[in-house]
Parts: sequence; C-alpha cells; structure tokens
Amino acid sequence: MELLQLQYFESIARHESVTRAAEELRISQPSLSGSILRLEKELGMALFERKNRKMILTSYGEYFLSTTRKVLELVSSSKLSFDSDMPVRISVGFQNYNEKFFSLMESFQQNHPQVEFNIYGSTLNAPFSTKSFSFIVGNADLNLPFSTNKLFIEARGYYVALPVTHPLSDRKSLAISELMNEPFCFLRDEYGNFEYAYQLCIESGFIPRCIFSTNNAFYKYRYVCNGSALGFFPTGWYPLLASQKNISVIPLTGFDNFSNILLYWPQNFSLSPAEQAFLDYVIAALKPDFPTAHQPSVIQPG
Repeated sequence: MELLQLQYFESIARHESVTRAAEELRISQPSLSGSILRLEKELGMALFERKNRKMILTSYGEYFLSTTRKVLELVSSSKLSFDSDMPVRISVGFQNYNEKFFSLMESFQQNHPQVEFNIYGSTLNAPFSTKSFSFIVGNADLNLPFSTNKLFIEARGYYVALPVTHPLSDRKSLAISELMNEPFCFLRDEYGNFEYAYQLCIESGFIPRCIFSTNNAFYKYRYVCNGSALGFFPTGWYPLLASQKNISVIPLTGFDNFSNILLYWPQNFSLSPAEQAFLDYVIAALKPDFPTAHQPSVIQPG
C-alpha cells in the first residue's frame, strides 16, 4: 500500500467519480482505476460499488475513508509549507539540455527565492541515477525504471550554427548534405562514441570532418561560437545560440520532430508542496505550446 493510492482513493470517494478524480489528480482514468483495483486486492475488500457511473463507497470503504483521511491529514501537517521561509530543494535530471525548461526553472526561482534547484546534466545521454530526481527532462523514447507521468515540453529538430561570414549564413534552411565539406565540432563520450548528429551526417551520405571533439556541451558551444567550426544543435539550444551575434543558426531540413522532449516525474510518488507548485507553474507556462497531438497536456501513463 502506498501513500499515493490513499490520495487516489480519497479523491474518488470525494467526487464519486473516476473521471473527475483523474482530472483533479492529472492522471489517466485507466491508471487511476488500476491503482484502486490493486489497493482493493491488497486489502481483500471492495471499496466501491459501481452504480450508474458513480463510485459509491461500500460499508468497508466508508470505514477505510475515515482512516485514510486521518493518515493524509497527518502527512500534510508534517510537511513544511511551501510558503515557509525555510529553503526547499527541487531536483531535476537532464538527459537532454533544454533551454525552454531551464528558463522556466530560473523564472520560478525568481518568484520563489527559497527554492534551491539541484541539477544534473547527462553527457550524450549517459545513464544516471534517475530515482534521485523528482523530475527528468529527456527524449520521448526515454525508458525509466518506474512508472511516470509525462508532459510535452517541445518538438525537437536540429539546427546548424555557423559564422555570420559563412557563404550559407543567410539561408532560411539547409539540407545536411550541403555541409559535407565543412569542419565540425562534435560531442564525444569517454568510449569514443559521437553524438547522434554525427550519425545524421553518415545517413546523409558523408563522413563529417571533425576538427574538435569534447565530452562537454558547453565547450562545444564555446568552440562553435568562436567561429572555428560548425556544430549541430537540437531545438532546445536555439535561444542561447541566437543570442550570439557572430553566428547564424539555421534549421536543418529532414529532421523536424526528430525526438520530442518531455518532462517525466514518478507516478507513484507524492510531490512536495514546492515540487507541486513548480509543476503547476510549468504546466501553465507550456500550455499554449502543446501540439494538438499531445492533448491533454499531461500524458499518462509511462
């Protein structure tokens, strides 16, 4: 039995509806129903009777509800209020750097100075202890060892950054094959594996000429901005690159929506008041950008 199951049960009992409870909890109806069925199986007793699309408490369910509310009240009273002056920490693991989400963290922190962010950035999608973080930013195909909620951040394509003096710098878009004779800077891990953009070049018919490689994305960014080599960057880097006056940032054709970027957080875990406030802030900020294909905003389950 998990605390989150008790929260799910209390919400359904209060609304007498799985649909309304799922909307309140921001999870899918099948996921919510499955959680309650597992709880009933563990207890060995039915908690609800399904009548005319309503979830009516059984006699045991009424007893269990009173106990559940006492437990939830005790847990709630033991938590620090988000409005407290005490510092609170929110941990985020980045499988992929994303400027949009990073900016949201910064703006949230400006409004809530007591919040401390603990950030980990994975190099070239290297594995890390995902269970150590409340939120994970990563590709749509990211496989995590636990059930997750998912929130669309943005579609991910590719850009090429090149000097403003380059003959192609005024183009509105470029095909990757047009760059086959250029010098490049690539990320490379400790095992000698290049970032996926290197493979994109090979799939386009040429082996790119790499004159600078690094395992650190900032060093790649720094080298490319210096004008010494071209570099490929996913969508999330665009705002940072566009702020540099000495380079042009041009979209590559053929790689639209290469991999959507999502926010993940554990499904069977109760967020702290600060974490929930941050999640609500992110959802509100991203809502205008949700593509039709990703409605509703929160995708369930993982």
